Amino acid sequence: MRIIEHAEQEHITPDTEFDSELKMAIKTQLQEVLDPCSCITDNPIDLVDLGIIDDITVDEQTGEARIDILLTSQRCMYVIDITDEIKERVESLEGIETAEVHQVTSGKVWTAERMSEQQQRERRERFQERVEAADITPYAERSD
Repeated sequence: MRIIEHAEQEHITPDTEFDSELKMAIKTQLQEVLDPCSCITDNPIDLVDLGIIDDITVDEQTGEARIDILLTSQRCMYVIDITDEIKERVESLEGIETAEVHQVTSGKVWTAERMSEQQQRERRERFQERVEAADITPYAERSD
């Protein structure tokens, strides 16, 4: 497995490594936060695997943490729940006094490509299983 430094990528992934143990601990906590919409499916997914965590910054002297999130929809009705759980988990860490969660609204758009490779693969497999079980052709054949 290739270790990916955060500076090399656009957002936090399961493979992201930090020099800071505190940032790694924050990422680990974020991997415990499940996307509320995915919880109604058979396959709940955490925020890191979903590609929602855009950045983590920490001032280790003051204990202030900032987590930037890019939601799958700017109209997400669970943003308050997601924010509350992130704050609760991150602020439970030794060395963190306060955690702020900021929603990225700078023109970035979440796409499925932000999901971890494993989640993308599992998603394709589930889709294929459903297509086969329903005995349908998912894409119309084009005639020339």
